[in-house]
Amino acid sequence: MSFAGYVLLLVGGFLLLMILGVPIAYSLSISAIFTVLVTGNFTPVAIFHRMVGNASGYTLLAIPFFILAAKLMNTGGITRKIFRAASAWVGWVPGGLGHANVVASIVFSGMSGSAVADAGGLGQIEIDAMKEKGFDADFSAGVTAASATIGPIIPPSIPMVVYGMMTEVSVGSLFIGGIVPGLLLALATSILVYIISVKRKYPTEKFSWKEVGVATKEALLSLLTPIIIIGGIWTGIFSPTEAACIAALYAFILAVIVYHELGWKDVAKALVETARDSAGILCIICGAAAFSWLVTMLGMTSAMSRALVALTDNKYLILLIVNIAFLIIGMFMEALAAMTITLPFLVPLMAAYGIDPLHLGVVLVLNLMIGLCTPPVGTSLFICAKTAGITIEKMYKAILPFLVPLIIVLFLITYVPGLVTWLPGLIG
Repeated sequence: MSFAGYVLLLVGGFLLLMILGVPIAYSLSISAIFTVLVTGNFTPVAIFHRMVGNASGYTLLAIPFFILAAKLMNTGGITRKIFRAASAWVGWVPGGLGHANVVASIVFSGMSGSAVADAGGLGQIEIDAMKEKGFDADFSAGVTAASATIGPIIPPSIPMVVYGMMTEVSVGSLFIGGIVPGLLLALATSILVYIISVKRKYPTEKFSWKEVGVATKEALLSLLTPIIIIGGIWTGIFSPTEAACIAALYAFILAVIVYHELGWKDVAKALVETARDSAGILCIICGAAAFSWLVTMLGMTSAMSRALVALTDNKYLILLIVNIAFLIIGMFMEALAAMTITLPFLVPLMAAYGIDPLHLGVVLVLNLMIGLCTPPVGTSLFICAKTAGITIEKMYKAILPFLVPLIIVLFLITYVPGLVTWLPGLIG
């Protein structure tokens, strides 16, 4: 069979299954296995071995524990405490609760590592509070969707765990490398919140040292979660996988024993949901591992690399192409699937251009997270629209201004790599 035939069979089969509505994990696996069976170039055992091998990495153990920690911490009482503290700290700035929304997302991102968890859990409280204070529903939803993007950039981050596992880049370095970009995202979003709020004359909160003290004390134990995770990794006390286990244990102690937010039935439900979500992620990783391995073995990786090299030898132009490509991919494809399909050929190619894989990892994750709040199928958009009680069309319009600061920060960290690599390099 010719090279074009391989491409048509593998990629065409995958796209056809996706169009037919087959879940992406099964689309990847079925198209890869079918191609192996039809061409007869490889033994089927090899592809199954690849799928199982990718699913057995020690680093992947971090994923279910971070998911469990997020589910245990994502309760009404805990998220309300976080938002109250954020409101006390920055609610007096023009834009009021809009800034509190962003700050609360920074704190919560240090617990969940998931943009969708941020938008769905903390977002409910943020949007309701902003609407109650007189903010427009669409503006409240737009801020929430944009600030949720910070979730997988500031550690912990499930996409970074997967990237580190696939590329053998230190997950701890990726986590630390995401801190500065995450803070830049928060700053850029807050600047836009300030500009729009001044123009629309949105209300501010009255500053009170007493409220700052009370709210901070009330939320203190919750606020320690990201400090424990980041501090432990930073100082080398524990690995990212061990940090995930500690985060889950700490979340259990807070939610069940200290705050009494959850009963044993709730914990059992969280465990079941964690198992379900983790299994879904694992299926995507297995399917994408088979698909990407076959892409490499059939020579598609080399062909794509040669095409890009023939196009240009300018690494800045290549970075621009990669950014545009992943912004588009992020609009339509689940982030983990997109990474696991593309990384096997993308990382070696970027290395040939002298691009640091640590830098590349943070850039790719941010690209794909922006996709979660980009029309037409950004998951965060649908969650925030439902929470705010607005139409998805209105949500599309509301998010457009917020895409500007997100994309500015994306290109800033793309062309100033030190914003990603400086902090991990400082730690050593």
